[in-house]
Amino acid sequence: MTTRLSLEDDVRYIKGVGPKKAQILRDVGVSTARDLLDYFPFRIEDFSRVTSIDNVRPGDDVTVQGRVVSVGFVESLRGKALRVGITDGRGIMYLVWYNMPYLYKKFSRGQWVLASGRAEWRRNSIEMAHPIWKESPGAVEVGPIIPVYHGKASLTSSAIHAIISSALSRYGGLIEETLPSTLRERYGLLPEREAYRQIHAPQSPLLWDRARKTFAFREVLHLQIALSLMKKESKALSAGIPFHDLTLPTRFLETLPFRLTRAQARVISEIREEVSAGKAMNRLVQGDVGSGKTVVAMWSLLAAVSSGYQGAFLVPTEVLARQHKRTFERLAGGLTRIGLLVGSLSSREKQKLLEGIASGDIHTVVGTHALLEPEVKWYRLGLVVTDEQHRFGVRQRLTIPEKAGELRPHILVMSATPIPRSLALTLYGDLDISVIDELPEGRKTVTTRVLGSGERAVAYRKVREEVQKGHQAYVVCPLIREGKTGRKAAEMVFEELKDGYLKGLRLGLIHGELSKDALDEEMKRFVEGKTDVLISTTVIEVGVDVENATCMVIEDADSFGLATLHQLRGRVGRGDAPSYCYLIASSAGATSCERLRALERLHDGFSVAELDLEQRGPGQFFGTKQHGLPEIKVQELGITAEIIVKAREEAERILRCLENGDAGCCDAEYSALLEKVRQRFGDLTMYARSR
Repeated sequence: MTTRLSLEDDVRYIKGVGPKKAQILRDVGVSTARDLLDYFPFRIEDFSRVTSIDNVRPGDDVTVQGRVVSVGFVESLRGKALRVGITDGRGIMYLVWYNMPYLYKKFSRGQWVLASGRAEWRRNSIEMAHPIWKESPGAVEVGPIIPVYHGKASLTSSAIHAIISSALSRYGGLIEETLPSTLRERYGLLPEREAYRQIHAPQSPLLWDRARKTFAFREVLHLQIALSLMKKESKALSAGIPFHDLTLPTRFLETLPFRLTRAQARVISEIREEVSAGKAMNRLVQGDVGSGKTVVAMWSLLAAVSSGYQGAFLVPTEVLARQHKRTFERLAGGLTRIGLLVGSLSSREKQKLLEGIASGDIHTVVGTHALLEPEVKWYRLGLVVTDEQHRFGVRQRLTIPEKAGELRPHILVMSATPIPRSLALTLYGDLDISVIDELPEGRKTVTTRVLGSGERAVAYRKVREEVQKGHQAYVVCPLIREGKTGRKAAEMVFEELKDGYLKGLRLGLIHGELSKDALDEEMKRFVEGKTDVLISTTVIEVGVDVENATCMVIEDADSFGLATLHQLRGRVGRGDAPSYCYLIASSAGATSCERLRALERLHDGFSVAELDLEQRGPGQFFGTKQHGLPEIKVQELGITAEIIVKAREEAERILRCLENGDAGCCDAEYSALLEKVRQRFGDLTMYARSR
């Protein structure tokens, strides 16, 4: 009996996988044959363009070939380094690997190799650190083009490539076209079967780029159509809850110890208009760090309470939940009964709180993932506010609204990640968007300075100086522990500072591999002032409001995008004292330092985001989408702003044609595309109901 193939076949049964590798693949979101084909390489090693060694200059990204003339070890600041000398008869280059002595056995004199990477001038010669390399049978004029995938030690890029090649030959014939022929012709896109072949087994760099463009266009087009359908179906559902009594939020504004900014007042007015009219609100409030989004959230929650409903305020960490509750009690404690639902509550405390929520005695609940647990029953839930919603999974994001029963609570999503408007329209096409583009009066600018790696002492002298004044500081690193890249790691920097620049100070260490309890405990110590300096990875990017923190040092700052650096910088400067941020560049390159120096003059998150979009492209922002649909695959596709704009225009035109039945443009291909999008994203009405 012949087994019928399907793109939904379990990845475990694909040649070369098996149970162990299948689990590794599932950990990165690959469960089926379709997922595997959609696991795109993030770059290629182009061995087809071989450069003569005598033409290589420091800073060049090149592929060279040569015969091995020496294999040995040299001492370096990072420990022993393997150094392999190769020559093509015109020059000599050295291939270098740090802390990888096992590679010594891979090389022998006279062996021919192809190597690709960045050339650097070190030890009075041209070197290439940690190159991608391949043994060659001899001198070749044209080498292979090899896709490079994100892999792990137990499942390398080359192993992934072999598995995908097997899957492509077996399942490639099942791939169906989803892009209308008119679009492919208009934008120079490939048919999808050919695009899959060229992205996983490219015949040339040009064809690989065309394949990436094809998939980038497809992903944005599908997303735009899905979001448009979701928004349309959401509006077609029953009306939302009307908030007729706004006595409490009005009193709240009258008693605030500060004035709202014009931007805050405008956003509150937009929310008031929606909830008062009984329209179902699905709104994103986007604002810079410190722009006052929490006050807007509090007004909205009090609007629900004033009209006889409850409000839920979902946040990603316990420290942040406690912080929001304290702020709420300080500014509006007499207007509503506030509960805190977090994982560290005792059984007795939790049970008492759950009873208060179910009976309606508790009006407003601030909480973490504990709010999503099945035992939480609501009396009359009218509003759900989610802070930094991208920190929650798809299923989690839909849980609280689903618990409201027949009621359809309003949804308010908050994000401190500024995104350029052109991109926001694509990422949040299903939501109405409000922007707080103004900082409160008195918010101080953080003095920002870029330093070279040889100037680290300057930054840490400032840290010690601030701690001696009674303040606190952060040190941020790109990695948890030391790896092959040579980038600064939090664990290593913690040990270094403990016995070096910051000896004698109280240091803390947090990163994403700590348990939730350990992370919360360490953050709590910092909030309470029991830690002077907190060494961390980017887990503090969305974090606590510690007014006493006045200094931040970001190691290997050129590892981060400008938008991320701005988010991190926002952790300081939240009090009255002058604050400082030092960006330490790992590279002395003019381009790298110039990019960072933009932050010395830019302090507005939206300006930073626009520059980041221009310099790095929009792919990074897709990781922050909050619409709740399944992930789309754009991270490895080199997506451009032009593709986003064109794909959005085409999505609008296609839906308009289908809706109006325009002669000459509404054809079978458009209808087929619509059906494919519905199949891919599932029941869009389910998402619409949950919002």
